[in-house]
Amino acid sequence: MSLSHYSALPLFHSSNLSSLERLVGLTGKTLQKVKRVAALLLPICLGACVHLENQGVTSSPLAAAELRLTRAERQRADAAKRGAEYLAIVETAQQQVVSTPAADPAHSSALRIYNRATADLARDLPALIERQPNSKTLVLTEPGTGQSERLRLESGRHAEYSPAYFQKILVADQIDQSRMPEHATRDGLGGTVVGVHRGSRSGLSPPRLEPQKGIRATMTAVVDAEPLPKGEASIRLLDPTTVDTVVLNQKPYALAGDFTAAQASYGRINQNWIGLMNMIRGENMRGAAGLLLTQPYNSEKIPLIFVHGLLSSAYIWQNVAGSLIADPEIRRHYQFWVFSYSTGNPITFSAMLLRRDLAYAESKYHFKQVILIGHSMGGIISRLQVTNPGRVLWDGIFGAKADQLYASQPADSTVKQALLFSPNPTVKRVVFIATPHRGSALSTGFIGALGIKLIRLPIKVLDAVPHAVVVALAPNNDPRKFRPPTSISGLSPKNPLLLALDKLPIDAPHNSIIGDRSRGDTPKSSDGVVPYWSSHLDSAQSELIVPTGHGAMDHPKSIQEIRRILLEEVGDIKPRKEVVPKYGSSLLPANYQAMQ
Repeated sequence: MSLSHYSALPLFHSSNLSSLERLVGLTGKTLQKVKRVAALLLPICLGACVHLENQGVTSSPLAAAELRLTRAERQRADAAKRGAEYLAIVETAQQQVVSTPAADPAHSSALRIYNRATADLARDLPALIERQPNSKTLVLTEPGTGQSERLRLESGRHAEYSPAYFQKILVADQIDQSRMPEHATRDGLGGTVVGVHRGSRSGLSPPRLEPQKGIRATMTAVVDAEPLPKGEASIRLLDPTTVDTVVLNQKPYALAGDFTAAQASYGRINQNWIGLMNMIRGENMRGAAGLLLTQPYNSEKIPLIFVHGLLSSAYIWQNVAGSLIADPEIRRHYQFWVFSYSTGNPITFSAMLLRRDLAYAESKYHFKQVILIGHSMGGIISRLQVTNPGRVLWDGIFGAKADQLYASQPADSTVKQALLFSPNPTVKRVVFIATPHRGSALSTGFIGALGIKLIRLPIKVLDAVPHAVVVALAPNNDPRKFRPPTSISGLSPKNPLLLALDKLPIDAPHNSIIGDRSRGDTPKSSDGVVPYWSSHLDSAQSELIVPTGHGAMDHPKSIQEIRRILLEEVGDIKPRKEVVPKYGSSLLPANYQAMQ
């Protein structure tokens, strides 16, 4: 538009000034002042109009694309039609992304629209793939023009997921992350999403090693149309925890990432209620049991296995995992697993289940090392993976009847598998958090007695106890007086299992994190549940005392210590030299020796 066009503006036309003069009765000096003000405003208004016109020229394609995207997101249209809309919007935004300098405001606007539309398109992939199964290229038809686009589904390269692997894909920005300790993201190119994989149909038990709610994958979707023939584009689902950059139209860009969305996508649960039910009603555990992956297996990363304690569930690790994955080096080197189990079961039985699942996972994935992090009773279960008991546990539990029972039980009996085993060499380190290595007095008090009464052991656990063992453990050898061992009775400081286990060395490097509720880091301190004398290990490579209660794993200092230990394990930081106090028997209560 030329400057002459602005002479037609009504406000500044000479005839309109005369009309204004007649309308308001301006005369003389007052009219001259109005004309001078108008003369000053004219260039300002002309410049503003030119600026707005130029801005409209450069931003109108993006403005139209964003408006179109908003409309598409609100529609409950056919997935194929909606997908075609998203793809067209992505291609418009991509042209602007690659053609404008990074410093140009239009570039950031184009990148935002590209990322949003790409995430929307990725979300619809499972529905689109279901309509065109076994196809590596989806045909999408634009509803407005009737033109068809071909979308290639890329997979198979490094850090690239197959879209067909997921039954559901969630947009990261639409996941409630308010309860996460921090929201860890990386700015860049790509739509951040979470892939949900379920190996069985809804309502059926999941396959071994898979959580009830499915495996969750942190992903970033990238669409590229530039190097392909007209009417074609490709989409890739990349792992931003493994790769940091992506190439679009022969230009490198930082790959966007949302690293806490996958953890948050498991949703809110009542941890206390779930923990109680999993303890007292183990037969009907809420959620899948056993060793579980929370992320798709990655052979380049070390499995980090969290083991929860009594009256708890795998969800208790959500804050720890959410904080750790915010660290780029942690997510580059490790992937998170959990061991979920009925916490009312005997400790040795739960440890046997973990041992079995670890052996199964090793045979399936062929990993060479794992790290265990156990809280409370979960620490004892972890310790039973890295101990060579020989017959020490067997003899300690059965006493004078040990030889007779040993001879009567076949090698494959559950009781022998639970008490006679070898340490697992793939477990390279164990981190003990608030672990009662020598028991807790709470298990022998009113609370412990109430818990024991509430626990209903699964039938498979009761059936696994041979009659000969029932007779041997029953008072006066009377089977009617037999009380099945539970985890709570197993945590008594007088329990033969713990007394025997305390004599055995731990065959893997280990570290201790211990809660101290108020008394200071002395042998008399306690986290309110487990006393220091029970948590302390002379053999630990490091020991951190944290000013908190029994839930020590959630304390920021504990999380920072776990991070330090993990990075030291992979050589990312130098080992910290620390002298752990060596108390030996002098640490133990006076009556502890009498328990032996």
